[in-house]
Amino acid sequence: MGELLVVLVGNLLTMIDMTELFGARRRRARAAAFARGERVSVPCVLRSEDLTEGRERRGWIAVGEGAATWRTPGGEPVPFDPGELTMQAVDRQAVTFHSAGGRTELRLHPDEASLVLRALAG
Repeated sequence: MGELLVVLVGNLLTMIDMTELFGARRRRARAAAFARGERVSVPCVLRSEDLTEGRERRGWIAVGEGAATWRTPGGEPVPFDPGELTMQAVDRQAVTFHSAGGRTELRLHPDEASLVLRALAG
């Protein structure tokens, strides 16, 4: 009976998406910090003619107090102002936005898209 329980628990653990579970905790913490007025860095993928030479790059958008900035791993923050963004695609893992001129593409987790859009609009 004990072996059956161990096998059952082992199978259940493989079905849990631990990355999504811990990622959700970090996303909730960022949303709470932003609601308190703190500056938060939101992970994203950006393709921009100006900031990434047209290539997709992983990094963070910092929003909250002050102007929004974009930063890559090991890089310095640079001002980020894409203008008006329009949603292009959405799925469980990402929401994709394009700027009006198509020069910028921004992908965010669906849980954090509204936070970033509110910060960029205000």
